Amino acid sequence: MKHKNIWLWSLFLVILLSGVQSFSAPIPDTGQTTCYDAGGNIITPCPSSSEAFYGQDANYTINPPSFTKLDSNGNELSPFATFWSMVRDDNTGLIWEVKTEDGTSRDKNKTYTWQEALAYCEALDLGGHTDWRLPTVQELTFLANYGASFPEAAIYEMFFPNTVTAYLLYWSSTPYACDTSNAWGVQFGDGRVSIYAEIGSRYVRAVRGGQSSSAFIDNGDGTVTDTSTGLMWQQGTAPGDMTWQQALAYCEALDLGDHTDWRLPTINELRSLVDFSGCNPSINTTYFPNTLLSSYYWSSTTYEGSRSYAWRVYFKDVYDYPNNHWDYKLNTFYVRAVRGGQSGGSFVNPISWLLPLLLSD
Repeated sequence: MKHKNIWLWSLFLVILLSGVQSFSAPIPDTGQTTCYDAGGNIITPCPSSSEAFYGQDANYTINPPSFTKLDSNGNELSPFATFWSMVRDDNTGLIWEVKTEDGTSRDKNKTYTWQEALAYCEALDLGGHTDWRLPTVQELTFLANYGASFPEAAIYEMFFPNTVTAYLLYWSSTPYACDTSNAWGVQFGDGRVSIYAEIGSRYVRAVRGGQSSSAFIDNGDGTVTDTSTGLMWQQGTAPGDMTWQQALAYCEALDLGDHTDWRLPTINELRSLVDFSGCNPSINTTYFPNTLLSSYYWSSTTYEGSRSYAWRVYFKDVYDYPNNHWDYKLNTFYVRAVRGGQSGGSFVNPISWLLPLLLSD
């Protein structure tokens, strides 16, 4: 018992000093509300738990997109306000710059090299705040609306007007770890993440607010909890590769760690496991040691640009040009299930998780 307490108190101290509880936020829903089969045909209504293709993105609405318009002083406005300067993401708490069409540095058509983009955000004075920054690639993807289909923009235009869509990139602050002369960005034509040479000129949207970093807990039962998102993950890779339909069914039937509410993760959730600072692998192998790097992992999110395809993630280096985003649903790839993540629900504060164990002896 003495050795157990020494270990627990040591772990408690490490977590406390690391500051992992400084910022936690749920992962926003992708915005996809329509269900599809493997051929891309619409399923109306969405399948029930006893039917084929149940468990896809549109079957679950977890942390639905929610935004609040803010005036130049940070005051909340009606959703129908016709002029606003900033937008708060009510899920993440992040506050975003709204672009203009006035020819100033905030004009939607103004482009910057990556270094210029970093400097622009650092120098921005908007809403009485000067702590603006260039968003991480994870933060930027949360603005994408994966329920939109071309020619609609893959962003919530009611809140983010003047967004350049098509397939033009918005810079993130995240360098490409395999070649740091490139940096990550997001294209709001369809929400894909891409890399681009840092000397090139691309678009910018500044953000302010806390930055979250994954803080994992190995639960010792084949599951891992990410305390920054509230999600619990299957630690290992599901046995064998699967079609998209098989992946959905596998996750819905999974009984692991005394839980049966597993599901296939959305593209937003699956990308939250990516370690963009790593290259080959681009995932935390301390907590996910058996991640397979030879192929892709399915998400539950259909690609609206071609609905017989679904989004996927490559944990070797994330970027696998030209097919680094989605694939045909009848192809077979790997699977890792997820559960939880509801706003106000299953967040795990690591301090509260340890204290009962410490005080019980």
